[in-house]
Amino acid sequence: MADTRHVIVPLILFWAILLPAGLAVDLGGFKLPPYRLVAMLLAPAAINQIMQRRLKFGLPDYLIIAGGLWGFLAMFFNSPLQKAIEGGGSFFIDLIGGYLVGRAYLTDTRRLRTFVVHALPGVIIIAIILMIEAISHQLLIAPLFPIRARLDKLYETRLGLLRARATFPHSMSAGIFMTSMLPLYYLSGLKGRTRWIGTVASLGAVFSLSSAAILTIMLSAFLIGYRAIFTFVLRMKERMIYLFYAAVAAFVFLEVFSGRGAIRVIVQYFTLSPETGYYRIIIWNYGTASVGKQPWFGIGDAPMERARWMIMETIDNHWLMLAVKYGLPATVLIGAGVIAAIWQCSARNQKLNNFDRATTMGVVFSLTCTTIVAFTTSLWANNIIWYMMVAGIACGMANQARAHSAPRGVAHNGTPRVSKTENQCV
Repeated sequence: MADTRHVIVPLILFWAILLPAGLAVDLGGFKLPPYRLVAMLLAPAAINQIMQRRLKFGLPDYLIIAGGLWGFLAMFFNSPLQKAIEGGGSFFIDLIGGYLVGRAYLTDTRRLRTFVVHALPGVIIIAIILMIEAISHQLLIAPLFPIRARLDKLYETRLGLLRARATFPHSMSAGIFMTSMLPLYYLSGLKGRTRWIGTVASLGAVFSLSSAAILTIMLSAFLIGYRAIFTFVLRMKERMIYLFYAAVAAFVFLEVFSGRGAIRVIVQYFTLSPETGYYRIIIWNYGTASVGKQPWFGIGDAPMERARWMIMETIDNHWLMLAVKYGLPATVLIGAGVIAAIWQCSARNQKLNNFDRATTMGVVFSLTCTTIVAFTTSLWANNIIWYMMVAGIACGMANQARAHSAPRGVAHNGTPRVSKTENQCV
């Protein structure tokens, strides 16, 4: 594994992500939650690291940064000056701050393994809190800070368990974060108990009782199983292009034959509650109508037009939310950048040995699953920082070293031999 000093900066941001947003610092009316404050402070260090290591930017980098800039500037077209600075600044820091940290520091499998090892205590702590909250029907962290949600929503139960949230602003946020760790640990190649403890702790997401978390677990299991068939049965590298073709075919089939459109089917049926699915369809209808009226710069923080009985102002679709608030170009640029990072990280590491390839695909699977599930929920607060950090990791690892044997600390008896790291995303 890599020297711990190489991953201190991303670890600082990771632990800040785990802190409650209620610990926000108020700077003249501009609230900075721990994750945002730390991301803002670490961004210059990340930029300096990129320059020192001469990491070359490529298509995913430019698309994502352009999407962040578009969202920032869009706020000046749809909001008063002060709100534009606050809202646009928060959006840009959350999006680009996390991305740059992942992009600058976690650029190969050795660094990533070191990172997940030192991140494990935090994952375990969150898993334990989630379990205690769900079983005891008592939230441990949320009541310590000002609460805006109604009590019936705060203490919502499913299947006889409380929907736990730990340090996250919502149970869904906690579930998505924890499940995003599942592929990272299971495919890490770490020997001993670390891999399995991390995997089991990640499954603590089930205590959030979130349909998004359950869906992410199912998608992760499918992708891991798909890779296992190629690796252990067919004795060959996995062919992710086949999954891409299958996904496109399924999307076209739903679009043509469902009578409702593929997105509407995904939004409505990928949920544990029929009522939630129905509500999301209504949000989709009002959201797309809003984008049709303000396609370029969105409506900012203004409330989206909706039926009077729709009390909640949330938009349970991350990609739709970006288009509604910041304009359709923001969604297209950021979404295309993430997809490009996924594609390059998978396609350009075909010659890695099986151990490093598995660890790399853990990043690809984590980012892919969260990107898909984001059609059924919104990524915000702690989650958006972490999501963009994983996107930065995927781009950074797109052209990593072609290692011929597993490094130390991996479940392999061979002698490590690592080639020079290119660490660029072209």
